[in-house]
Amino acid sequence: MKNKKRIAVLAAAGLAVLCISVLFVVFSGMGKEHTVSLYFKNLSENNIEPETRVISDTDISSDEQLLKAVTEELESGPETNASLLNVLDDVKIKSCSLKDNCAYVDLSSEYYNKSNMSRLLMKSSLVYTLTALSFVDNVALSADGIPIDNGSLLNRRNVLLDPDIAPEKINYRTMTLYFADSAMTGLCEEQRLMEVKQSQTIESQILDQLLLGPENSNLVSPIPSSTKLIKTTTENGICYVNLSSAFLNRGAAESAAKLQIYSVVNSLTALDDVDSVQFYIEGEKVTETVGGTDISKELKRDESLIISKE
Repeated sequence: MKNKKRIAVLAAAGLAVLCISVLFVVFSGMGKEHTVSLYFKNLSENNIEPETRVISDTDISSDEQLLKAVTEELESGPETNASLLNVLDDVKIKSCSLKDNCAYVDLSSEYYNKSNMSRLLMKSSLVYTLTALSFVDNVALSADGIPIDNGSLLNRRNVLLDPDIAPEKINYRTMTLYFADSAMTGLCEEQRLMEVKQSQTIESQILDQLLLGPENSNLVSPIPSSTKLIKTTTENGICYVNLSSAFLNRGAAESAAKLQIYSVVNSLTALDDVDSVQFYIEGEKVTETVGGTDISKELKRDESLIISKE
């Protein structure tokens, strides 16, 4: 009788241990959820934005396995935000590994078929996604085994030159600027070879060059030297130019003031996309006349002021 009781007790104890083991496996598996941030391209802008994703996988037991799971999720593209786009496109992640808090990622050869901007956004997507993991400080990228950026270690501090719009490449373009002749009788054309930056609008770069003054020693700038550019935007052929208050040189002669206004207008309307210019001073539309010109209105190009071309 005692033996039967002992056997029954042992059986119950064994069953209890088995149940506890099963529950442990079930609940420990359920607890393996990893919330990660995956970065994709914003469809309307040249930047990247995060999408939160929860990875539930009981097979993930190491940082390197989680790293691989994250890259697989990144390859699959965005799930919840229709305004995001997978910048990897047809580029595949061939392998990834982890060493000394650095993620080593090898991409397929399709990487080399992409534009410079696409490559930069792709690198940014990978770097921002992987460095969001607590155990990744840097990312080393390669494509078909060939190191990208000479094998440099990339992170959030050096992958983007600008957090919103990063330069695609260095381009040079000849721009037409208008300055006054030395006698201030009219505007003269000056052709200038400029480095075009993707991080700035072409209109703002023209104004930056205009405010630097002429390279030709026979020309002078009719714009007050203390004038600062605040912002430019162009919509429907109208370039909205926001300048500092120093631009309003109320003491200038009417002829000089007119050249000052049209130095800006004619330089900007030399662009195909700009038909007219609307001035703002310190963010406000100024309702006054400068050099006999009402600058509260949109101003179109005035060819009559141009007296010579280079």
